[in-house]
Amino acid sequence: MDALPLNPIFTLGLIITGGSLAGMSAHALGMPRISGYILAGLLLSPSVSSILQPAQVDSLFDFISPTALALIAYSIGGSIKMSNLHDLGRPILWITLAQGLGALVFTSLAVLAASLFLSFAGHDNAVTRTSITLILGGIAVATAPAATLAMVHELRARGPLTTTLLGVVALDDFLCIIIFSVVLAIAGHLSGTAGAPGIVVLQGAIEIFGSLALGILGGFLLRFILSPGKRAETNMLFLVGAVFLLSGLSEHLGLSPLLANMMMGFFIINTIAHADELFHQLDLIEELIFCLFFTLAAAHFNLAVLRSSALLGAILLLSRFLGKVAGTYLGGVLAGAPVPVTRFLGITLLPQAGLSLGLIFLARPIVPSPVFDAMLSAMLASIILNEIISPPLVKWALLRAGEVHPEE
Repeated sequence: MDALPLNPIFTLGLIITGGSLAGMSAHALGMPRISGYILAGLLLSPSVSSILQPAQVDSLFDFISPTALALIAYSIGGSIKMSNLHDLGRPILWITLAQGLGALVFTSLAVLAASLFLSFAGHDNAVTRTSITLILGGIAVATAPAATLAMVHELRARGPLTTTLLGVVALDDFLCIIIFSVVLAIAGHLSGTAGAPGIVVLQGAIEIFGSLALGILGGFLLRFILSPGKRAETNMLFLVGAVFLLSGLSEHLGLSPLLANMMMGFFIINTIAHADELFHQLDLIEELIFCLFFTLAAAHFNLAVLRSSALLGAILLLSRFLGKVAGTYLGGVLAGAPVPVTRFLGITLLPQAGLSLGLIFLARPIVPSPVFDAMLSAMLASIILNEIISPPLVKWALLRAGEVHPEE
């Protein structure tokens, strides 16, 4: 029997309430709140309970998704402080680059090999396989900091591994957005949604540098308005307005809203005294946006598609993990990092959730709908497994490195 249509406001309330309760339950069990949001979305999805209908999910998500992604990008930029980079030095830069490229290469090769044996509902051709390989490989670079930081704080961890970990996590999503912007442009060209062959590289360069320049301009103007001394509500009004304006202007100019907002956050955190307080004030609205975004994203889950995408999800999980570990070890050796860093840091970079789930929706216009459904289901399966197994692995790595100090 088909589900009865729900009032849009009731639907929104159901998503927020259900997602919040699931997030609180996940937090009580020692898991990230995002895990709860994803579980709530799965349970509410049309293919599991049919409480939500596909049209409802699509219409709400089309509005929430750009907002959430823009705020995620702004927060990522705000986590990169030049003073920390100066203090932590060479190992962080080497390891960030090596583990990111490691995840990209290992995942891309594994997905390319698997695509030769998987069926994509009549879209089994070289262009589709290459697009899938590039998109999933680029997404694999991202690391979700929430679970890792929660374990660091809970265990009172400190030492070379912990210090390097915090620096790499801050830079890793920056690297991911850069890499993903490039691979998405290439995939768009292959699928015929981007420009002519001769100018695709130039278009990509213009998009990246133009977005960064626009973000700097936005940050320069916003720094005259925001102040840690103002009421949090006042700062939030101007900040949300600036993020919306920058995102809309980026879209109009053919630039990347993610890169532009990330650069604006980076500019703010490095040019305003006590700017950390401004980013703490973002918590007033951030959790609501994230609850809506992740619950609605998971509601796209198609149980029927899972049968054909479960294998791809397992491949994503394993290949990304191997790429992170191998890249971290290589980068640590090249940078002369301490032994605990080279041995254990890769394991602590396994968590994957927020940015990865957001980026895959940017590929929706590029690949055929059945292929996107398979990719999304595989990504969700990989993320759910990640959120279950990564916290214990992070704890094990910090214990083995001797950096846990619970008595403090």
